[in-house]
Amino acid sequence: MAPTYIDEIKKLKEEIDCLQQRIQYLQGKINRIQLQCKHIFLETTGMRTCQKCGFTESTYY
Repeated sequence: MAPTYIDEIKKLKEEIDCLQQRIQYLQGKINRIQLQCKHIFLETTGMRTCQKCGFTESTYY
């Protein structure tokens, strides 16, 4: 029997779930790196960005 659209959709949804889990893992890894970083900021108008880890924050208070 030939694969159906339903089978293809199911495979794609499973792939999306796997990728979303991978994204969450990588975002956690980035957060851990940024928490441990001794930031060296490059400041521009309205924001500053760490040159080492990419952490960015607004300077509009």
